[in-house]
Amino acid sequence: MKFAPGEREEPPYIQEFLTSKWNVTASLGAAALAVLASFPYGLPGFIFVGTAYAAVEGLALLYVPGMSTFRYSVRRKYAAMRYQAQIDSLLKELNNRGECDPTSKRMRVYLQTLERIDALERMVKARTCALSVEDIDRLKDVTRDYLARWLAIVSANERQSQLSKREIADRLRSVEDQLAATTDERERRQLLQARKDYQRLLESSSRLSSRMFAIEAAMVSMPDIIEEVFQQAVSMPMASDASARLRESVDRLAIEENLEADISEELDTIGVHVPSPAAAKASAAPAAPRPVAQSVK
Repeated sequence: MKFAPGEREEPPYIQEFLTSKWNVTASLGAAALAVLASFPYGLPGFIFVGTAYAAVEGLALLYVPGMSTFRYSVRRKYAAMRYQAQIDSLLKELNNRGECDPTSKRMRVYLQTLERIDALERMVKARTCALSVEDIDRLKDVTRDYLARWLAIVSANERQSQLSKREIADRLRSVEDQLAATTDERERRQLLQARKDYQRLLESSSRLSSRMFAIEAAMVSMPDIIEEVFQQAVSMPMASDASARLRESVDRLAIEENLEADISEELDTIGVHVPSPAAAKASAAPAAPRPVAQSVK
């Protein structure tokens, strides 16, 4: 199943239960048992096994999809699918702009951060460090935000190279000269709208140029945050405050999220769409299960 960046929907819990590996295996086992039972007992044996399994399956269908732990695992699965779709979309956009050269500095930094996160994830699965699965998700969010900011910078530079401030200013002066020379009411309305559009483009271009410096600074700090967490996990793997340190490190980027949203709006005004990391993060993050999970009686 494909997910567009920023897409949010409730996972089909019943479908996930019916198509889960263990449920499919149980169904095949019940079918085989029913066939075996039909040899000594005939059709009644087949019907008995089939009816018993249908009753058990019906009870499980009523109970399991509503369990908080099951829903949490399904939400994590769909969140991972959304995350991967967002990464694929960003990498595709960057590749279309010739930015995915493995020898480029930014791509080498991105690949190195992925290696660090993979190493940390293996440590979490082996329970050799104090980080949690949610902490790894936060680090993965950082890599996605890195790609989104990279795309924002490339798109802005690409757009500004196509239409410079000087060109916009020249066109604006030309419109103002025509506006001063014409007396036709219809032409004046069109020229007034053109002047308004060029003024808006000039203002957006100016704001975008100043804000891009902050985005570049955030990009530089992202790999440092992951490296810092990695070094802490290696040197002090069972430190009790590891998660708190990670949250503190990642929270340093919270200031840039509002700025990134502003830049996404600026890019939209000049015809370039870049997904906001904050919006992508909200769409992909699964809700944690309730503290007290239901138990099978």
